[in-house]
Amino acid sequence: MTSAFNLIDEPWIAVRRPDNVVIEVSIHDAFHQASSLRGLAGEIPTQEAAVLRLLLAIAIRATAEYRSDDEKVDDWAQWWESGLPLQQIDDYLGRCHDRFNLFDDKAPFMQVAGLHTSKGGYSGLIKIISEVPPNDKFFTTRDGPGIASLSYAEAARWLVHAQAFDISGIKSGAVGDPRVNGGKGYPIGTGISGPMGIVVIEGTSLAETILLNLFLEDDPQTDVPVWERPPQTAAPDAEHPVPTGCADLFTWQSRRVRLIAEADHVVDVLLCNGDKVEWKYLLHKDPSTAWRFSAPQTKAAGEIVYMPRSHDSSRAMWRGLEPLLAREPSPEDRRRKKAGEPDRAWLRPEILEQLAILTSDGALPDDHLIRMRTIGMEYGSQSAVVSTTIDDSLPTSLAVIANEQLGRLAVDCAHTAESLVFALQNLASDLAAATGDESEGVRPRAAEAGFSALDPAYREWFSRLTSTTDVDAATLAWRRTARRIMCEVGLQLCRDAGSAALTGRMVPVPNTERHDLMDLARAWQRFLSRMRASAPLPDDPQRDTKSSSKEQ
Repeated sequence: MTSAFNLIDEPWIAVRRPDNVVIEVSIHDAFHQASSLRGLAGEIPTQEAAVLRLLLAIAIRATAEYRSDDEKVDDWAQWWESGLPLQQIDDYLGRCHDRFNLFDDKAPFMQVAGLHTSKGGYSGLIKIISEVPPNDKFFTTRDGPGIASLSYAEAARWLVHAQAFDISGIKSGAVGDPRVNGGKGYPIGTGISGPMGIVVIEGTSLAETILLNLFLEDDPQTDVPVWERPPQTAAPDAEHPVPTGCADLFTWQSRRVRLIAEADHVVDVLLCNGDKVEWKYLLHKDPSTAWRFSAPQTKAAGEIVYMPRSHDSSRAMWRGLEPLLAREPSPEDRRRKKAGEPDRAWLRPEILEQLAILTSDGALPDDHLIRMRTIGMEYGSQSAVVSTTIDDSLPTSLAVIANEQLGRLAVDCAHTAESLVFALQNLASDLAAATGDESEGVRPRAAEAGFSALDPAYREWFSRLTSTTDVDAATLAWRRTARRIMCEVGLQLCRDAGSAALTGRMVPVPNTERHDLMDLARAWQRFLSRMRASAPLPDDPQRDTKSSSKEQ
């Protein structure tokens, strides 16, 4: 007989105290102690995101009511001033209490009672834990073919994570699922949050983080999470093909699961396919991700379609700020726009739009310090394996989110960095031509060196942006800093090129039959000219702007 384990009452959520010690708390205590906790602390970042989204779903439902725009601002401002609406949350949890039992006989939390396969087998605990490649091990104590057991608390965390981020691929075939063929459940895609580039705004405490990410919907009454719906069966829910709102999406049952417990541990799991979702229908359902215009999906659907924007593990967060901070189409967007396409190539996360409104309306101080964090998962072949998890963050003030000028400043200066690194790559190519170096990877190596050098400088510059920042002065400051750093990296490339670069070689001139000498001196002058064109400063020689076009 499995002992009761109710997630509202029992400790299972990993949280971090101000002294950096990680402890486990119940759902009740996570809310009641939120103001004295630094934040969540999961085994991996995506687990933190999945648990936060669970807490947000609870808070959304506990406070669900129709509000005008002004009422939304007033209610949110009151919570920010007085604290989380704990009485409403407690009342709601009391009404739903029985649906949070992890091992209930009829409706186990986020599981299916009696779920089984035709052969009575299980999937193995390793299936519920994200499979991470050997060079990126999060589970260093778990090497080997399997795992003997998990505590109830940890099993609950991985259960919530699996519903959100589980890999695709073949699953155990559940009896009662009409999609099963030959005892197997064939791929239906990742968990619902798999392709989402999640943006979390973190405050100084868990309470602030919950409020900063608490999206107030226009029609909250129809947004019903899994624990307010009838218990799931092995079959997909044909009457509920698309989430009705963010609380529903945050608790979407991408998988049918049954935890197998013995004594006080979970010793196995049955993991099967759940409710498939079409991500093209999720716009305005997930407020924590940016959305990108999809021409192929638009053509197929016959209407404008935006898809979730995933994070890119090869690029630091600051190199992809435009979909997060810029509130108006860029000149590039306008130039790129074709007939039938929308004005925006992407849409900003709605939670950032809400924070901008709350700040401009005075509910939030624009100088309040936050940490803008990006979390996601990158999958490998056919999304059947995990390549890596993505976790990056930038400390800043709310003014950067709320103020269009500051947001555009941050984006433009990141673009300047990209242009300067491109100039560095051209320097590397010129030096390779001067020395006869035909090896592969010259330009990628230069780009890696350039971005690595610029990374800490941009983060420091970005963290200093406030409502009182002078945009022109900040722009010039970044250009000077970035050019100085690129000069240092460029000089190292010149040193590495050696004496052969001093002599140089005759190289073909593109689109002509001529050959010109390429040596270190010419490569360096071309590099300086390109940098001045990419990041002009008041004291630059005037002739460089004209000469740079000839040197491209």
